[in-house]
Amino acid sequence: MDADASVLSTPLSTLESSPEAEYESRIANLDSTPVQCTTEHFSWRQLTDLSEKIPELQEQVGQISASCMGDCVALGTMRGLVVVTDYLGRVKSMLGSPTSPYGAVSAVAFSADYLALVAGYASGYVVVWDWAKGTTVSVSRPLQPSDSPGVAGHPADVAVTSVGFIGASKHRYISSSASGYVLYHHIVRRLLTTMSTVPLSTPGKATDILFDAVPLAYGGHECATDDLGLVAVLTSAHLTVLKTRHGVEQRYRQACQPLTIGKDAKKQRPFTRRPYAGCLSWLPAHKSQRVATATDPATAQVTLPKLAYSWGTSIHVLALELDHKVAANGAPLNSTESLARLRFEAVSTWEAIEDVVFCQWIDTDVLLYMTQSQRMFVFETKLRQETEVCASPPGSIAGQPWVTLATGAEAEPSYAQAIGVCRRRVFAVCGESLVYTGRLLAWTERLELLVEQNRHTDAITLAMGFYQGRTGQIVVGLPRQRQDSGDVALERRRHALVGSKLVELMRAALRQTFSDQSVSDSLMRALASVCVEACLATDNHSLLFAEVFERYMLNPHRMRIYLETIEPFILSGDIARLPPQILNAMVDCYGATPQLVRRLGELLMNLRLSPGEFDIDRVLSSCRQHRLWRTFARVWLSMGDPVAPVISILAAASSEDDMSTEASVFGGEDDDDDEAPGIVIFDYLDMVIRGRRYPDGKPIKPQTTAEQYSALVTELVLPPVETASCPYSSSELQATFSTLLALLNLGTDRLLVTLNHVLGDSFTGLVNFIVKPAAGGAPSKHRDRSIRRASQVKSLMQLVVDTFFVLATSADREQSGLLTKRQNGLLSSFALTLYATRFPLIYLTDNSVDKWASILLRLDDPSTRVEREYAFELLFKLNPPQSYDSYIEPTRQAGFFRVLESIYCTLEQYDLALRTYLDHPEYIYHRAVFSAIKELATSKRPKALEGIAEFARGSAVELVEVDAESFVNTVDAVSSLSHDGIVATLADQAQAQFSYLRALLDPTPEATSRSPDHQRSAVTVTDERAPPNIGLSDEQHIVVYPFRSLVPGGEQHSNKHPQEYHERYLELMCRFNPGGVLAYLRQHANLSPEPFRLAYVQSICSKHGVSDGLVWVLMRLGDFSGALTTLIAQMDRETERMRAAVPATSSEDGEDGGEQTSALGDADRERLLDHLDRTAHEVDSCVSVCRAALSKLGKDVAAQSAHCHDPDTPMSSDVAARAQSEYRALVSTQLCDLWLALLRKVLGYLHHTSRTLDGLATGVVATREAWQLVSKRQRWMLQSVLDALIFAASSASSLISLRHIIQQLLASGPAPDSAPSPQKQLGAGRSLGIAEIQHLLAVAVSAYKTEAQLMALTNVLVNYDLFTTFAQLVRSQKQGWHVASDSAGSRGAEAGVLGRHTSGGSPCCSQCGEWIFSDQRQSRAMAGLRKQIGQYYDSSSLRMLDLHVFEDASAQWQWIKLRSASTTYDEFLSNRSGRSGGSSSSAQRVVLFKCGHGFHWSCLTGSTGDAAAAKRLSGSSSQNHQLACPSCPGRAASA
Repeated sequence: MDADASVLSTPLSTLESSPEAEYESRIANLDSTPVQCTTEHFSWRQLTDLSEKIPELQEQVGQISASCMGDCVALGTMRGLVVVTDYLGRVKSMLGSPTSPYGAVSAVAFSADYLALVAGYASGYVVVWDWAKGTTVSVSRPLQPSDSPGVAGHPADVAVTSVGFIGASKHRYISSSASGYVLYHHIVRRLLTTMSTVPLSTPGKATDILFDAVPLAYGGHECATDDLGLVAVLTSAHLTVLKTRHGVEQRYRQACQPLTIGKDAKKQRPFTRRPYAGCLSWLPAHKSQRVATATDPATAQVTLPKLAYSWGTSIHVLALELDHKVAANGAPLNSTESLARLRFEAVSTWEAIEDVVFCQWIDTDVLLYMTQSQRMFVFETKLRQETEVCASPPGSIAGQPWVTLATGAEAEPSYAQAIGVCRRRVFAVCGESLVYTGRLLAWTERLELLVEQNRHTDAITLAMGFYQGRTGQIVVGLPRQRQDSGDVALERRRHALVGSKLVELMRAALRQTFSDQSVSDSLMRALASVCVEACLATDNHSLLFAEVFERYMLNPHRMRIYLETIEPFILSGDIARLPPQILNAMVDCYGATPQLVRRLGELLMNLRLSPGEFDIDRVLSSCRQHRLWRTFARVWLSMGDPVAPVISILAAASSEDDMSTEASVFGGEDDDDDEAPGIVIFDYLDMVIRGRRYPDGKPIKPQTTAEQYSALVTELVLPPVETASCPYSSSELQATFSTLLALLNLGTDRLLVTLNHVLGDSFTGLVNFIVKPAAGGAPSKHRDRSIRRASQVKSLMQLVVDTFFVLATSADREQSGLLTKRQNGLLSSFALTLYATRFPLIYLTDNSVDKWASILLRLDDPSTRVEREYAFELLFKLNPPQSYDSYIEPTRQAGFFRVLESIYCTLEQYDLALRTYLDHPEYIYHRAVFSAIKELATSKRPKALEGIAEFARGSAVELVEVDAESFVNTVDAVSSLSHDGIVATLADQAQAQFSYLRALLDPTPEATSRSPDHQRSAVTVTDERAPPNIGLSDEQHIVVYPFRSLVPGGEQHSNKHPQEYHERYLELMCRFNPGGVLAYLRQHANLSPEPFRLAYVQSICSKHGVSDGLVWVLMRLGDFSGALTTLIAQMDRETERMRAAVPATSSEDGEDGGEQTSALGDADRERLLDHLDRTAHEVDSCVSVCRAALSKLGKDVAAQSAHCHDPDTPMSSDVAARAQSEYRALVSTQLCDLWLALLRKVLGYLHHTSRTLDGLATGVVATREAWQLVSKRQRWMLQSVLDALIFAASSASSLISLRHIIQQLLASGPAPDSAPSPQKQLGAGRSLGIAEIQHLLAVAVSAYKTEAQLMALTNVLVNYDLFTTFAQLVRSQKQGWHVASDSAGSRGAEAGVLGRHTSGGSPCCSQCGEWIFSDQRQSRAMAGLRKQIGQYYDSSSLRMLDLHVFEDASAQWQWIKLRSASTTYDEFLSNRSGRSGGSSSSAQRVVLFKCGHGFHWSCLTGSTGDAAAAKRLSGSSSQNHQLACPSCPGRAASA
């Protein structure tokens, strides 16, 4: 809202005949009324005169129910009266009568000229009043039952919620009711006054709610849209805009769609899970004033109407657009042109924080809205900016719940008759009798309000926001624009309006603050901060450095506050210069405090210091005193002396105090590193020599000054000298190169890094130096026949090389100690590298090069070996010698192996060249030898290939030690090398040969060290969520492997290496890595051709005692008995170790054993558990052998059976059957013997443990606890064996007879403690005792968690199906009920027994044949089981079959019901099929008899025909009566 627009625009909702002055005079008491509630943006004032008169009126006319305020005030009451007053509370007219049938007034509205008034009533009446005369103009009555269908009107006894005149007319108006009807009324005055009523909207769906219906009012100026008579209707489903003039026609329709924030935001209805809310508001056509600019003078134009509406929290703004041309006032140029090309454009959307219940335009592009919690916001549609201006007035605003009363829907109350907007003022009726008006405060009023509250800092901050246009809130009275609009004229106008006010506020704040001596420091600091920001924003430095500083300088403490306030602005660059008075005050204040010294340096670094603007001596002395070397250097440089900082800082760094520790020179943890002299000096040299200012690095202007500074500093550090005059004496070196030597002592590495950076800058190429001849400067001839001139012009690179040459050669000859070996090495390497890379820009004589090269070779400094070698290598390539033989030994002694390699390659001694990699002291070069071999082999030169082969044979052991795998890859890549030759070379080195073969045959031993059994255990680990194993065939378990990558043997690979390699590697692996034999065998067993002979592997595994490999080979050979015998022997040995780990009883305990007071120790427990875990692993391995035998022999039986039944086989059927039976019996005997041997052994362990426990005394606590732990673990082992055995024997076609094994076990007994001999048959032993049988049965029973599994186990043990037919079990037990044994859908053979329905198999009534109940517990149990398995395994690749324990599915279902069903109970059934003549959803009572028959309650009482029996049956739930089953005479069921 800008200033010009607020003055020149025509007031909204008023006529030209009512000017602003007249309107203000009518409410003249508003400005004199005390402020009731004022916020930063809004001011509420109570209309005291009107509020005091309302209680008197309410006693006469009743409580207020509706209101409308404009030039005058209309108040509707609950008694059906409309009172028109002015703002002083004087009654102008009273309309209606308490005895009229209209009912309470629910809505009122004035016409555009305020001469007519339309009122809506709670009974459905709509009346137009001429309020000045007190007469009715027209009355629209509600619909009556006797009205014809074509009559339009509101329903009777439904409140009219909104009314309004259309445009400037007093004869066209609309009305809407809470039931959803919107009517258009037209009063026609001809011979007779008639009225036509047309429905605009009728109720839609039952869920639709009518929020509001608003006509487009007259805005005070003629517009093309006035001839349309537009009306907007908003419901919970649609927004509709209708044309009412010259026929009703729909012009716009929009479905409810909430605002979507962002591309991926999820759309939801705005009314989800909360009350419905919505509102409407038209902005009529009005004249607006455009602010004049430099290119566009001020012009007035008519703006077309806009429409704002809200759904829930979403606010939408539509603008009306006309496609044809219109005049300046908005009227069409051609009156005959059609207006059909009217369109609506969405111009703005917004999302409020709560549901919007009221909205109204208060100015162009400014919308006021209220949320459901009565918080008011202002939304600027053009800027898309929201400001919360205030909360509701001091009293709450009461809305009318007409919609909820009429429809019962949960909707927000309507506030349209309690709040109104007129001429940018908001009027609200609060409570029962209070009337408030409010308005937005202008920007000057907001500032004055803050000043009145003594909030000077807030006022200055707000004014600064006004000045910059960045308040982010609505501003009244200032030009508004987008920040990116770039309108300079508006910005200048805003600055002119606010700038002077801002200066006035600062001066007033300073006077007010400093006049009070009790002002706190925080307030002083805040005032200084806002004053600095405001002065910088307005570019008013005179006020900041004069008036503001003068106020603060009177007190030292407050002056420090001022200085600390401007400090961040200096560091940020906003303040670049300070007056001398303030600068000197800062130096004195900060320099006197040690904690502020560093900050003083930072501040001086960021200020522009010019000579004459400050006290130089004071600043320099402070910098030197407080060691502010960065500031010190910058001040000297700004004074035009670049050399003084170098001399002063070096002197300070070389002093005794500074050189005491390295931390004092280069900074430490407690010092500021940026101010350390060792850092400042090199940074300063780097920037100044490159022609840049220190420390910001900006170029020095002009260019000549930069070159002059650079030359001065360079000549100080690197004084130009003649190389012909070297070597120098120590005194001459000290005198000539004092600065350079000081820098070297300060940091050689830092100096070289600085020089390297300087030489890389293009600026240094512009600086040249003149070198004068030495004393007695006669021209001298050199080897290169060059004649020295009287003076030379040298570049900086040449100057650096010459200076370093003089230092290096002189120090090498004099041995004076001025340069250390490391310094000499670094300088020589740097200079020669520079010479070799920049040649011919840098010149050195041949003699100088030879002399310098000899220095590099002679220096014995390991720390610079890499740098010296690199420089020597470059020098060697640039100037190759004529003879290499003289350089070989010195190069080797110097450790330049890379140079030595180059020499050998030049001499074509390739084996020696490769040998240099292994001779190098660093391991990284050892690994690089393989790359060197491959690179050398690519040349294809015969000598190179011969050298490679000779080197590989002679250094094979060393190459394997470096990296065997890389060695193998190199042999594969080089044609002159072969694996046969390398393997033969390593024949005498078994360990090296093993490493080489491992890299060749098994390159990743870590990835294959885990056995497949271990990998598989990660998938099939025991988990209670997994299904039970008993009674399920193999196909009913997880038949699809969930993880394809873990399936062993999934692919077939070819064998690329000879068989003797594999067998030799296996033999060496048995010696050096026996734990990896099994993994290697499994990984390479399926290679083709066969990688190794199983007989040979068996012999070496047996020789070296590799038991797991031996077992694997025996299983591959089919010797399962031998594999099991090997494992049992190993298990016996582990058991003996376990028994030895049990704590023994004391020998002094005597016969009774004594007592052990302490329990089993942690160390003993861990050691015992470790042995038990290994024993359990051996048991699992034995089970795996038995399973593998079953799988392989079962396939052999199947193959033999297929062969016998082959029609091409010349064998009779009897012979084939007999041969098949004999072979099957043989295989079954072998398998049973394997399982029997394993059971006997495990049971023998448990028997031995039990006897040991029985023989222990009661006092040996630790020993008994240990043996109890052993017994517990051995029971688990026996349980796992029984589990696997029963599962293997549970299949119908299994080759294992569990009954036979149990019988043999009962007859033969457990195995003895000692391991069986190989000649003794597996399974032999003594008979079982009572204890062993108890152990066996106890473990068998504890292995199963449900009774059903135990019954399945019993079926397997007795080899007979005892529990398939549960009907027999039920009849024998005489309890529960059963399912007929016939097929589903057929009635039982026995009359009256529970049958199963044809569609589902659930029990049905014996009388009517319909379902008794629908039980889904079995299906839910199966679904839950599948879900658990799906969570345990990978559900994406899981295929589950139906899991059931018993072969008959109905038997298992019957078992589930049997465990929970009672004799008589109530159950609500789904009854999906329904009974004939009955309700499909009714719940029926069910009666079940012990005999197994079941009936519906109605069927049973109807079939007995005995009222007394029915009565007894109805009381059977509380008494125990005997009632005979109708289908089973003589059988009774207890109720």
